[in-house]
Amino acid sequence: MAFTVNYRDLEKLFHYFEIREKDAKNMQFLGKILLPYEEEFAEAFYNNLMKFEDIKEYLPESKLEKLKKTIRIWYRKLFSGKYDSEYLLYLLRVAKAHVEEGIPPHYIIVAMNFVGRFCTRRVAKYFSERAHQFFNKKYEDEKNEICDSSQREIIKDFILDEVFERMEDLNRSLRKFLALNEDVLVSYYVDSELRTFINASKIERFIISFSKKFAIFMDIAILLGLMFLAIFVIGLFGMDISHIFHGDLAHGLIAALGDLLILWTVLELLNSEIKFMLGGELAVSAFVSVALAATIREALVVSLEHDKPIEFKLGIGALILILGIVFGIVKWFELKKQRRRG
Repeated sequence: MAFTVNYRDLEKLFHYFEIREKDAKNMQFLGKILLPYEEEFAEAFYNNLMKFEDIKEYLPESKLEKLKKTIRIWYRKLFSGKYDSEYLLYLLRVAKAHVEEGIPPHYIIVAMNFVGRFCTRRVAKYFSERAHQFFNKKYEDEKNEICDSSQREIIKDFILDEVFERMEDLNRSLRKFLALNEDVLVSYYVDSELRTFINASKIERFIISFSKKFAIFMDIAILLGLMFLAIFVIGLFGMDISHIFHGDLAHGLIAALGDLLILWTVLELLNSEIKFMLGGELAVSAFVSVALAATIREALVVSLEHDKPIEFKLGIGALILILGIVFGIVKWFELKKQRRRG
């Protein structure tokens, strides 16, 4: 896909983020401070990303050198001071590569946050070292001039105010350009989805639009079905409780216990579907737990029926074992995924 980029696009972005010529000069000045850390930055950037287990699915060890090379190029361009249409085109190419690799956009936000922390720490270190050198030299000069302590403190406070103001000005420009980069990269994800929809034919757009509405309708239908199912299970629970008052105490208690187990799993499935409709992930374990609960209930009821063949009872036991193993495996993967995100 070809990109058409012009200065007007960049001017709009500069206007949105209030980027002035002074900010470009500040970035050049920051380059003098931060470009010597290029290798350290590439290594730290990679190590920071590798803290997240999921990222290894998109950036395996085989792409390590290529990734670090790409990071170094982006780092140099960030402090080059040349922010024209070519720079915007470069950012779009980087965004396109991210989309094609399937890297989730939240990693871009995480990366920009790390870049900001890395750079501000080095800038603070630079000014701290320069301030110490200046004050040490100034102190020696003032001793020779026999300058009193009050004058020294006034000079020191004045210089510190200037240093902090300069640091804040530089960091402000850095934040603007990092926000610009983040906006271009993340916006490409949205634009790529829109382009897919816009470039489609009328029939394709109708099918996509209809499919989304149909999916929402099916989610609502499933939600309503689960609600009715929960009501029916409550009714079944009432019927089994009534057996207790008709003299069938053992059957009524065990069947009612099985009903409560099924009701609990249906409610878990209902909550899972609600979370899914709100944008979360569907818990597959909830479906398995419903099947497991229904099978356990059947096993409890069958245990009281002595006329059932032993093969039938063993079959139910084997089915419970298999469903239990499947439930354990699915639940383990879900918990592992949650820990990675946490």
